[in-house]
Amino acid sequence: MLPILLEYFKFTVSKDFTLASPAFAALRQAVKTSGGVKEQYYGLTDDEKKDLIWVVEWPGNAVPTSFASGTELRQKINALDVNATPVSWLIPFRFPQEVRPALTAPVCEFAFVSIKDTSDKDTIATSLHKTFTDCYYALADGFTGGNWGIAANNDRMHVYFLGFQSREHHAKYFASDLCKVEINALMPHYAAGSGAEFSELTQELS
Repeated sequence: MLPILLEYFKFTVSKDFTLASPAFAALRQAVKTSGGVKEQYYGLTDDEKKDLIWVVEWPGNAVPTSFASGTELRQKINALDVNATPVSWLIPFRFPQEVRPALTAPVCEFAFVSIKDTSDKDTIATSLHKTFTDCYYALADGFTGGNWGIAANNDRMHVYFLGFQSREHHAKYFASDLCKVEINALMPHYAAGSGAEFSELTQELS
């Protein structure tokens, strides 16, 4: 299997925004026709804000030049955000199946761990991977799969893609003693931007 590059977007949208938005539909069509995208996911966050999450799997393991920073198409993407400043993280993976079980799960959690400049990246990366393999992958009831990666546009941002059968399954695991041990070990290294988002995503294939 070939490696992939996912771009995670989070947009602050107006209160009357819906997933049926013509502007958003046009953007999803644009990444297919102009960007060659075959797989994308989208949904609103499961919270009071109802931000829009959009995950695009770029072909060829790179963002097409037509969607590069400063291009007309990138400006149209930015304009979907009420402040024209959407969150964007580029996360490479070895192959699609590493993260697809999370993106297609009833509940997808995006967990963000931004590491302080004073923390050693290699040491933290080892701990982050251990958290995934020893906790989520091996022990979390209701966990459907996923993985984590380091953002290509900021090597201090680490993003987990985690699938759960329900928010209740996630809450049960998050309250476990093992999870608390892992989180407490990492918390001193957290920088601004750390946190989590949940969404029930729609998969769009072409």
